[in-house]
Amino acid sequence: MLGALTAGALLAHLGPSAPPAATPSLLWSGWLVACVVMCSIRAMTHADHLAERFGEPAGTIVLTLAAITIEVAAVCALMLGSGGNPHVARDSMFSVIMVILNGLVGGCMILGSFRRGEQAFNSDSSSAYLPLLITLGTLTLVLPSFSHSTLGGWMSDTMEIFVGGGSLAVYATFVWMQSGRYRGYFSTGEASAASAHEAPRPAGRSFALLVVSLVLVVACAEGLAGRLPPLLAALHLPAPFAGVVVAIMVLAPEGFAALRSSLQGDMQRSINVLLGSAIATIGLTVPAVLVVRFITGSDPELGLEEPYIVLLALTFVVSSLQLARGRVNAIQGLVQVLIFLAWIATIIDEALPREVP
Repeated sequence: MLGALTAGALLAHLGPSAPPAATPSLLWSGWLVACVVMCSIRAMTHADHLAERFGEPAGTIVLTLAAITIEVAAVCALMLGSGGNPHVARDSMFSVIMVILNGLVGGCMILGSFRRGEQAFNSDSSSAYLPLLITLGTLTLVLPSFSHSTLGGWMSDTMEIFVGGGSLAVYATFVWMQSGRYRGYFSTGEASAASAHEAPRPAGRSFALLVVSLVLVVACAEGLAGRLPPLLAALHLPAPFAGVVVAIMVLAPEGFAALRSSLQGDMQRSINVLLGSAIATIGLTVPAVLVVRFITGSDPELGLEEPYIVLLALTFVVSSLQLARGRVNAIQGLVQVLIFLAWIATIIDEALPREVP
């Protein structure tokens, strides 16, 4: 498998020189998507081995940083290879938040209810994650649409420096506090005790394989960058689905890990992985995108349009109510999944031609 992934990563750099016919080109794009997903899963597997060795919450931080590295690589590659599409970064970050808070969290609630009516977790963790996520999400994805410094969803240089630097500083402070004084907020004590009997893998080997997997992800993402828009057009999907594809690719391994943890009754691990990734999406992706913007001269648009602002606000409100008491069930999961489906329906509806009365 490693040989196939390496070959895919090397051949990805052929770019437009790959098969010129339409059907082979689409198959090639699909192969690159599969390579990114497989490399991501291998990367998260090795990160999971490191997480078992380090324990919680340090283990979850390792998983999150590995996943966000994959996401930043994919987003930056698409920004540079999509012909200057200013919406790629915004659509990708928004898609990650919607997939995590609605699709994956809702799925964990539903799957976890198969073995037990309700799942419990430390509500202090959600109380720490959600206010920070809501604040960063509003400043990054909503405020630019209402700022008078620049029309539309763009920001002036001053606002970009403030939002990017502030997001990075707040996230770094949060991780430092999460792994220090407030680490008890992110653990119930049960999951860590259960995993203490498992022999951890050698850290050096896992770290080396993690680095190799991440390098392959970056290489495949660069090869996919220029091919994703034509692939979506051939499948008759709206352009904003590029963000959905990126979100699914980078969240596939984390999503599997979270869903598996919920089935095993460890909802705390699912909450840590998913909400931690949502915060890291903004805290690390936004600064990376703005650095690319200043280096390349590209001009990313971060502000959402009105329908998506409504869905983001609904997601934040409902998630805060659902996770407030530290117990979740299948009914709550169905609500989150409904919001997820409403988001997909909105993307399709926004792409339809408007009839003039």
